[in-house]
Amino acid sequence: MKRLGGTDALFLSMETPSWHQHVGGLTILDPEGRQVTFSRLLANVERRIPLAPKFRWKLKEVPLRLDRPVWVDDPDFDVRKHVRRIGVPSPGGPRETAEVAGQLLSYQLDRRRPLWELWYLEGLANGRVGMVMKYHHCLLDGMSGASLATSAEPGTTITCE
Repeated sequence: MKRLGGTDALFLSMETPSWHQHVGGLTILDPEGRQVTFSRLLANVERRIPLAPKFRWKLKEVPLRLDRPVWVDDPDFDVRKHVRRIGVPSPGGPRETAEVAGQLLSYQLDRRRPLWELWYLEGLANGRVGMVMKYHHCLLDGMSGASLATSAEPGTTITCE
């Protein structure tokens, strides 16, 4: 159990149904002959989750809200509830991709689960694939996100092949 810091609790308390406090981004990948598949993405995330234990944490409110919420391990954590796939309508160009990404970023994260999602977008033009990462600002800030992006299992190389 780890209590939210003041700033993180503020991000949480400021959120409304029409003003979300999550961060998101779209990445377009051009595999250039490499196998970038949903099953490989899912397996890679599942293997790497232990490197970022906070991605298994969910919020728990303090009774009567007398203090800031706490992070607790989610005993029902399942990476498949967070890593999902969706098709982009044909022809899979920038407009269609942006519409799908916009829809994914337009709703609040479910506070009954760890506050992140990773979407695999298939059907993009020219054999490309996309990924939309979405996480609540109270889970990660810019500095912790940057350090997470550079973490790797000792002695491994990250590849999509």
